[in-house]
Amino acid sequence: MLKQWATHPAFRTAAVLVSVAVVGTLLGMGWEEVRYGGARSELERAEAAVDAVEQEARGLERSKHDEAVLARTLSYFPPYPNGGRPEALAADYLGPDTPIAVAWFATKDSSDQVLQHYRKFLLDEGLPVVGVRFNDNAGYVGYWVPKNDEVRLMSTLHQGGETMVFVSSARMARYLERAGRVPDGVPVPQGLQDVASLSLRMEGATNVTVTGRMPDTTLPDAEQGYRELLRTQGWNVSEGNPAGFQTTEITLTRTGLRGQATLRQPAAQREVEFHLSLMRAQGAP
Repeated sequence: MLKQWATHPAFRTAAVLVSVAVVGTLLGMGWEEVRYGGARSELERAEAAVDAVEQEARGLERSKHDEAVLARTLSYFPPYPNGGRPEALAADYLGPDTPIAVAWFATKDSSDQVLQHYRKFLLDEGLPVVGVRFNDNAGYVGYWVPKNDEVRLMSTLHQGGETMVFVSSARMARYLERAGRVPDGVPVPQGLQDVASLSLRMEGATNVTVTGRMPDTTLPDAEQGYRELLRTQGWNVSEGNPAGFQTTEITLTRTGLRGQATLRQPAAQREVEFHLSLMRAQGAP
């Protein structure tokens, strides 16, 4: 039963949605390079510092909208013991037929500590827990409510000495009807199945996330085939970075584009799970 829920399309698509929040932070490493080419002037750096201070000051007061987002997300999970002040991130950005809300907080604890804490909470509550660890620094844990196809997740990303935790609640049934098409120009492996994609417009950029699976293959063969596809399409490709057992991460870049692909082969299975997050600067080809 748990295996069936883990592969349920509503759950897989919700994981894609939450990964948008995670990837937004993750691609902070590459977004500055996409936008500024790796070099900003002293004036631009000073302006960014001032903006950060102003945003922090404004963040001390919450709007009714932010309070509503927090109520829609945090009410399903207890506060994390070592967590910082939770903040609203986004809500209902996929249209009125796809209710979704995302909040976040930070902690000095590791990604694994956070996931283990909430996994234990869900098990103690008797809920059917499903989760994924993409690597030592990122993963999610949560559960699916069959009555209304609502998925509630805690997703984590550890970087820079702290873990960002993204809390979400989403009802995905309508979204699934239009989630299987990959946008033009987004490189995915040939023969990718059970595809779920999301395009999220941000200020000056679009973030595209695609997940799926490659059947009847192994991780080395899938990685080699995907690398060859990327090179034939003119992408600059990094060396494979092992991100855990049977898991590889690949960074791909092109002018105005930067992404990270994760390929993972589940134990004792002859298939590879695929996850791609791509940031496209406004006006990029």
